[in-house]
Amino acid sequence: MQLLPHSLTAIRIFDAAARHLSCSRAGDELCLTQSAVSKQLQSLEEHLGVALFARVHQGLALTDAGRIYWEAVRPALVILADATAKVRSLSAGDMTISLGVPATLGQQWLIPRLPAFTARHPEVQVQISPRLASDSSSNALTAEIRFGRGNWPEVHAQYLLGRDLYLICSPALTRQVNVKSPADILKFRLMEHVQMPNTWERWFNDHGAGGYNPKAVQRYEQFSVMIPAVLAGLGVGIMPRFLVEQELKKRRLKILFKEPLNSESGYYLVYRKDKTVSTALSNFSHWLLEEAQANRK
Repeated sequence: MQLLPHSLTAIRIFDAAARHLSCSRAGDELCLTQSAVSKQLQSLEEHLGVALFARVHQGLALTDAGRIYWEAVRPALVILADATAKVRSLSAGDMTISLGVPATLGQQWLIPRLPAFTARHPEVQVQISPRLASDSSSNALTAEIRFGRGNWPEVHAQYLLGRDLYLICSPALTRQVNVKSPADILKFRLMEHVQMPNTWERWFNDHGAGGYNPKAVQRYEQFSVMIPAVLAGLGVGIMPRFLVEQELKKRRLKILFKEPLNSESGYYLVYRKDKTVSTALSNFSHWLLEEAQANRK
């Protein structure tokens, strides 16, 4: 037993770093700083006496030893997560929900609303697990909020929000350029999410504005990174309005053009078809759909 790693946290961090090949992205998933991730990986490598990663210019690369270790570690983490979820379910009388949530949606929209659900159903515990868009669904989760088109065969998917996209920018940016027509948007740096490619192309086509250059678009893997860039005045982002509702109310951001672009993708509440829907999940899903519907009005 003395050969076991001294920290399960280090193993979780190693798994995240191996999946993303990036300390910063692993930190985003686990709500840790890049420095904390790097220190944990270094400690694990010292414990094992072998390098797990090669540090390259754009991130990390698994060594042969790292790949062997990861292939062994991943199934063990799944087994641990499943066992933990099952035992928690028994001890809580099946009234605990483990919910995977994209970090930005959780911070900007869901968590501020959770007190209302707790007041209605104080017997239900909702445990939030931050998820990145690239994560695969875990059997340990009761449900998750997932971004996409809702056509996943293994799960039930209920649409929540996010199909309507708006042009968002800082007020300071529009003081530099007076936006009178769609063509004026071409004077700004454009930002879009990597999971919604060609969004700007569709917007300009819908508005009959020529001169669009797709090479000039900056693409972001997370809205949590794009939003600060928009707040800083680096350009115009196209995104769901509900993710920046507070910033719009405080007039830190503004919407350009009132009509949204209708996207095929959005955020869905999903849960596996092969699992029984508990009373807790049923109550939570009904409440969440009510909140989402009210937000769409």
